[in-house]
Amino acid sequence: MAHGHSRSHAPQHGSPHPLHAKTNHHAPPEKLTVVHVTHEAIEHMGGIGTVLQGLLTARAYRAAVKHDILVGPLPYADAKVEKPIERLGPYATVCHYSGPDNHDPSGFGAILRPVEWAFGVKIVYGTRVFHEPGASHDHERTTTADVLLIDVNNPDATRLGALKWMLWERFGVDSRLYEYSWDYEEYCRLADPAYHALCALLHRSELPAVLISHEFMGMATALRCATDRTRFRTVFHAHECSTARRICEALPGHDAAFYPAMRAAMQQGRHVEQVFGSQADFARHALVSRTHNLDVCLAVGPETKAELQFLNEEMTREPVKVAYNGLPAPKVTWNEKQQSRTLVNTWLKNVLGFVPDYLFTHVTRPVPSKGLWRDQKLGLHLEPMLRKAGKTAAYVLLTCGANVRNKDQADQMARAYGWPAHHREGFPDLAGAEVGLYRGMEAFSQRIVEIHGGEAAIRPILVNQFGFSRDRLGDAAPDGMTVEDLRRAADMELGMSVYEPFGIAMLEPLHAGGVCVVSSVCGCVGLVQRAMRDTGMTEQTCPLVLIGDFTHGIEAPAAPGGELDLASVVHMPSATRNAIEERVCADLAAKVMARLPRHDDDRRRYLEIGQVLASKMSWDHVVETDFMPALRAIVSG
Repeated sequence: MAHGHSRSHAPQHGSPHPLHAKTNHHAPPEKLTVVHVTHEAIEHMGGIGTVLQGLLTARAYRAAVKHDILVGPLPYADAKVEKPIERLGPYATVCHYSGPDNHDPSGFGAILRPVEWAFGVKIVYGTRVFHEPGASHDHERTTTADVLLIDVNNPDATRLGALKWMLWERFGVDSRLYEYSWDYEEYCRLADPAYHALCALLHRSELPAVLISHEFMGMATALRCATDRTRFRTVFHAHECSTARRICEALPGHDAAFYPAMRAAMQQGRHVEQVFGSQADFARHALVSRTHNLDVCLAVGPETKAELQFLNEEMTREPVKVAYNGLPAPKVTWNEKQQSRTLVNTWLKNVLGFVPDYLFTHVTRPVPSKGLWRDQKLGLHLEPMLRKAGKTAAYVLLTCGANVRNKDQADQMARAYGWPAHHREGFPDLAGAEVGLYRGMEAFSQRIVEIHGGEAAIRPILVNQFGFSRDRLGDAAPDGMTVEDLRRAADMELGMSVYEPFGIAMLEPLHAGGVCVVSSVCGCVGLVQRAMRDTGMTEQTCPLVLIGDFTHGIEAPAAPGGELDLASVVHMPSATRNAIEERVCADLAAKVMARLPRHDDDRRRYLEIGQVLASKMSWDHVVETDFMPALRAIVSG
C-alpha cells in the first residue's frame, strides 16, 4: 500500500472547505489562460473531443482566452516514433520537448526535466490545431492550443503515495479502494507532475489560470491545483454525472424509474446513497462527489445539474451552474439542402432500389443509454400512418460497434448480399452490439409483415460504419457525399435516450430543417426551450422539435408512515417501463405524422426555422451566455 493511513482520520465535510478561502494575490489577467485536463488532448474519440472543438473555436472563447493548454496521459508511451511530433497526434504542428526522445529544440528541458526526475515520468510538450466542428469548416475559426502529455507508467512511488495521502487527508478520497482501476490510478499518477509542470510553464502574468477537469479524469489534478489558489481556479465540467448514468442504465425502469425517484427524494432532502445504496465501490463517484471542493461545477444540462446536487449535501450548497454545449450552426441555403438530398437519394436508390418519400436517421453510438429500441416502438406506431397516407420512409441507423470497414470490404459485402440493406453476422459485417441491433430491425420488419403483409412502409437500414462517404459505403455512394449531407437531407432525427446529459448529435439536423425527436431527460431540451423563447416560439408552434416524456406521471405512493415509498419506483419492472414507452411512442407517432413535411415548400419553411433556432444554440452563443461568464466570475472572485 503506497499510502498507509487510517480511515479514522477522515476529514469532516460538514463545514465549508478551507480551500475556498479567497487567496488571490494577483489582479485578474485581461485574457485568461485555460488548462483542460482530458483524455482527448490529442485524439478525438468521443463527445468531449467534439465539445473541445466547438468551445475552443468559438468567437466568444477566443476573445476571452489567450492561452490554452491541454493536459493528459501520454498514449503509447513505449512506442517508437520516427519523429517526436508523432507523439502529439494527427493535429500537431510542433513538438517543443519530448523526454522519451531526448528532443529539446526550444530549451524547455530546463524546466521540465526536473519534473521528470522528481516524479519518475516522461513529458511531451507541443502545440496542436483545432478546427470548428463539421465536415467543412471556416479556416478563420481555426485555433491552436499547447499540449502537455505525461507518461505515468513508472511513477515515483513515494511521491505518488504523498499525492494519495493528500487526497485522503484533505478531500476524503480513499485511493486504496480504487487502485485496481486504471481509470482511477492513471489520472492519480498524472496529478502531481501535471501540477508542477504547469507551475513551471505558466508565466506570472497568466495567473490565476483556470484549470478545467473534463469529467472525472481530471479531478485528481483539479483537487491538487485547488490547494493553490494563488496560481489556479478550478472547474469541474460535467459532461455527465457518472453515478447517475450507472444507476439509470442498470435499472429495469431506466429513466422512467430513476428521474421520478430522484426528484421525489430531493424534495425530501435525501441523496443518492439513501435511495440507491452505497456507491463506495465506484471510483468515478468518489471523485465526482468531491467536485464541491472546486470553484465551480459546470453542468451541460439541467438534468446533469440535478444529478450532481443529488450526490450529497455538500453539492447542494456549492455552485453548480448550467453551461450548455453548443451546436454546429452553419449557414445552409435551399440549393445546398437540395444538393445534399440528391446525393443521399442517389445512395438510397442504389441500396433500396427506390427513393423513399422520407428519410429518418439516428446517428449514435451503439450503447444502451441511447434507447435504440424506442426507435422501433415509434416506428411500429408510425408505419400504419405512413401506409395509410401512401408514403414510404427509410430509417438509417448510422452506428458502429467494431473496427472501420474499408471500401473493398464494403463493396464485397454489397455484391455478396446487398449490404447495408442486408447483413450477415461476423466481421467484416456484424460484430458486437451490431448483431442485436440488426436482429431488432429484422424483428421490426417481420412484425409489420405479420400485421399488414407486404413490405413495410418504413425500410430500416443499419449502416454499421463510421463515416458516410464513398470510401466507407463503397460504390453505391456518389462521389463527394459526406455525413453532413445526411444531416441536411434528414426529414427526422431520432434520439429518445434513457440517459443523455446533453446530446449534440440528436440536434445536428435541426439547422437544416430536420424534425428532431428527443426524450425529456436529454440536457439539450433546456437549450432548445430557451432558443424557442428567444425566437418567440413554443413547443406547440415550433415544428422541428418533439419531446417525449417517459417520466411524466410516475409518482411515488405514500407508505404507511406517510413518507414517500420510493422503493416502488426504484424497483419498477421492465414491463411497466415498456407500457410507458408504448403510450409515449404512440403519442409521438401521431405528432410526427402531423409534423413531417408534405412537400418541398414545407422543407423550405423548416429550413428557415431551423436556421433561426440553430443561431441561438450555436457554440458562439452558448459560450458567450453560459460558459465564459462562469469562468470570469471565479477568476475575479
